[in-house]
Amino acid sequence: MNNFNVWVEAINAVLWSNTVLYTLLFTGIVFTIWSGFSQYYALTHGFKVIRGDYDKASDPGAITHFQALSAALSATVGLGNIGGVALAISLGGPGAVFWMWVVGFLGMGIKLTEVSLAMLHRDTSDPDNPNGGPMWVIDKNIEGKSKPIFFFGKLLGGVFCVALICSTITAGNLFQTWNVAELTESYFNVPGYVTGLILATLVGAVIIGGIKRIGAVASKLVPFMLILYILACLVVLSVNFDQIPAMLTLIVTSAFSSLESSNAFIGGTAGYAFMYGMQRALFSNEAGQGSAAIAHSTAKTKHPVREGAVAMLGPFIDTLIICTMTGLVIISTGAWKHTEFFVNISAASAEDARQAIELGIFQGRELFNSSLLTSFAFKDGLSFLFDFGDKIVTISVLLFAVST
Repeated sequence: MNNFNVWVEAINAVLWSNTVLYTLLFTGIVFTIWSGFSQYYALTHGFKVIRGDYDKASDPGAITHFQALSAALSATVGLGNIGGVALAISLGGPGAVFWMWVVGFLGMGIKLTEVSLAMLHRDTSDPDNPNGGPMWVIDKNIEGKSKPIFFFGKLLGGVFCVALICSTITAGNLFQTWNVAELTESYFNVPGYVTGLILATLVGAVIIGGIKRIGAVASKLVPFMLILYILACLVVLSVNFDQIPAMLTLIVTSAFSSLESSNAFIGGTAGYAFMYGMQRALFSNEAGQGSAAIAHSTAKTKHPVREGAVAMLGPFIDTLIICTMTGLVIISTGAWKHTEFFVNISAASAEDARQAIELGIFQGRELFNSSLLTSFAFKDGLSFLFDFGDKIVTISVLLFAVST
């Protein structure tokens, strides 16, 4: 087990290194400027596209623009929007939300580029079942190149496919299923293996039907779960409406200044807010990961950039709306300062505590469950209506897990 932890720590150090994060951030800035601040078109042209204003039955593709966006959102909207945001605030303070906004905005530019490229190079030999993604972009661009470039391209495409499969199995399925099982057993006394069997059956029934069934189910499930979660957040925020200006001020000011530790919040500098906010936002909206490009490549259209405009709505909804809602609920209810949701780690410093939480290695001590922090925020915020507000998080996590 110790060897496994060492491997996890080594991989984590590479994937979440400052170099990788700054590279993605710089890429987002370049694509945003290069595209003429294309984020504007996501909120104008993008909505027209998913509404079906430009649909043509003769265009190649398997699913509609709305179904493609729903399928992509089903993969991005999940535990990261609930537990990930709580973790970012606990480690980086309210200022982490500000940097989520920045990364969400820049992530829209990255999504436009990666999806447009995937659409340009997708395989439409079977017009009703097109295939696309980063591996196809690489494959189409190494044709006729020298042997070293051709070999490197094939290797890069293969590595991407293997990495994506590993990411899907672990972060996309195992971790979310484990979290759902933990919450349902805690609140509803449902054994974990029962939850796992139910989720496996439901997800399997959808996947067997192919991309068309995935798109059809996602287009119905994703809007429902998003509206349900947003409404719950709005109810909590309406109760604390008078605190919203102060909250927004705290988010902005703490993004550029230090805060003292306070129970569930470890405390730290603006650098921690920047780093953890950026990490959680990139993990949540998957900008630059390439997975969304695969789903969007099946959309029914012959205009690549048109689907790119639709894809930009992904980070907008995932990060700028859902993550923001979670963050405001946690901050407005004061849940981020409650003692019972911070593990009492015998650490020499706040940095040691951060590393312990990130790695999940507590050497026998209780594990910090960031989803519980969000659960408490909802329970406290909705206590004036009923005493089971925390179960909204359980229901949301369950819906997010099924859709993912």
